[in-house]
Amino acid sequence: MNNPRTREVYLDALKTFALLLVFALHTQRGVEVTDPCHNAVFFYAARCGMPLFFMVNGSLILRKKEFTFPYYKKKLLGILRVLCIWGAVTAVYKLAVARVGFFSALKEGVKGALAYTDVVNLWFFYSFILIYTLLLVAFPFIRKHIWKVTAGLGALCALVDAASLISIAGGGFFVQAMVTQRLRLWTWVFYFCLGYALSTVDLGRIKAPLIYAGAAALTAACVALQYHVCWNLTGQMESNYMYDNALIILWCAFVFLAFRKGGRVSAFFARFVGPSFGAFLLHSYFIDAFHLRYIVRGPWQAFLSWALLSAGSWALSWIAGKIPVVREAFRY
Repeated sequence: MNNPRTREVYLDALKTFALLLVFALHTQRGVEVTDPCHNAVFFYAARCGMPLFFMVNGSLILRKKEFTFPYYKKKLLGILRVLCIWGAVTAVYKLAVARVGFFSALKEGVKGALAYTDVVNLWFFYSFILIYTLLLVAFPFIRKHIWKVTAGLGALCALVDAASLISIAGGGFFVQAMVTQRLRLWTWVFYFCLGYALSTVDLGRIKAPLIYAGAAALTAACVALQYHVCWNLTGQMESNYMYDNALIILWCAFVFLAFRKGGRVSAFFARFVGPSFGAFLLHSYFIDAFHLRYIVRGPWQAFLSWALLSAGSWALSWIAGKIPVVREAFRY
């Protein structure tokens, strides 16, 4: 069994991989949710990125022996620091690059710190603040009863998903749309707990090819499912409301386990984890500055924009990390 108290290579690999998938979510689609995707297969295949990101963080946090108030305060101050810095960066960006007025730039900076702008995608930090606050009182219980808690939250996700599917069948829409993504805690706490639960599973007797085949088959099935439900039934490309779906949950679990089992692949992706958060912070500014969602046409252009954006963001983040003053803005 894995030692749940040590940081493992596959978690760094999953963080890198998840952020690459998030880049795909931002580059493979048009501006409006009613636009067809530039590259629908890649877009929907990348949907497991955010669940994996929460699963990695849950695995790292819940493997701690305790969750103390000083640690909680440290995490919150780190989050607030990042939000304030990149809110200010957004204001400067809007003033210098987008050429808006001073007060408009100031407003965008405040919105950036609150993660209510497409330029800086930091909404998940508010979910983490709520999850960490929950852990202050529930950490021992969650850790002791991890599988029961995970199963209970999974059942709640299934009920919400069932309500959405019934609504869509009747000509309605996802019920999750009534709650902003950052407050969908039944979903994010579930994935947070699922990551830790899966990190404790003994994979010794399970053959790697079975896990890889399962991950591949589920990827294909989930791409088809999202396209059918989101585009064919609702007429909108956006599929983040489907995180509660049982098939997508199973898909995310298999991808997580595939990285646990895949030593060489994990070692490769883990090599790029250092500049990954900085790359994530930068990539949305490039998308906005170069109008990638507007100028891209067709699946190959969209894929190329993703590849160039990923390489450029990682390279610039790595270079910036060598400069002491700038490095602080990339640290979390």
